[in-house]
Amino acid sequence: MPIVTTQSVVLQVHRYSDTSKILRLLTRTHGPLSVIARGALRPKSRLSGLLEPFAEGNATLYLKRNRDLHALSDFELIRERQALGLDLVRFGGASVLCELVLRIAPREPDELLYDTLVSGLDHLLQTSAEQAAGVSAARIWQLVSFLGFAPSVDGCIECGRAPDPDQPARFDLEAGGLRCARCAAGGRALSPGDVADLRALVGGDTTVRPTATQLALLTDFIRYHASEGYHIRSLDFLPTPAR
Repeated sequence: MPIVTTQSVVLQVHRYSDTSKILRLLTRTHGPLSVIARGALRPKSRLSGLLEPFAEGNATLYLKRNRDLHALSDFELIRERQALGLDLVRFGGASVLCELVLRIAPREPDELLYDTLVSGLDHLLQTSAEQAAGVSAARIWQLVSFLGFAPSVDGCIECGRAPDPDQPARFDLEAGGLRCARCAAGGRALSPGDVADLRALVGGDTTVRPTATQLALLTDFIRYHASEGYHIRSLDFLPTPAR
């Protein structure tokens, strides 16, 4: 039973008995892992209050060969990020990031994935309330693209032409990309402004303030292309801004 210490982010927490917790972690060196933190709910436990969603720390683990549940013996906190839970927009964005990693990330270690998640959570923690929705949408698109589900927004999926900035377009959900006005044959109608904002958000521009249309498109895209049969419950908490 090897003992390892590795940087970890808490993706999900479940109560287990009256005194313990089961955690889903993304670790830098061992990928996603499920661990049990025995006694973590006891008031005098050194882990009490540390093991909450979005927290990051150096986790010391007893890895059990051929087992899906490992044992956590210590967690040296790096950043707790509890403030994400005080704002619905930040909480919704952070929850989607963590659940996407939990549900569809590869099981093998990926340091770039780890850094992508951490930078997204930190960006949400540090941004202003006015920019939180844009940061959430852009960071979620970034992670979705990193996981291999990037939408096609640089050209029409039918003819390949770049979007005309003065023309509306449609987003073909099934095909996963934009259709220009000439080739439009169904899908969600987008104004020229919607097209520009979508391309900016997918490109990582966190200054865009996403509309209800933008967030609905993001949610529908994830559910159609990236959820792989899972219900990504945190999408239900992604706030829809007022029109």
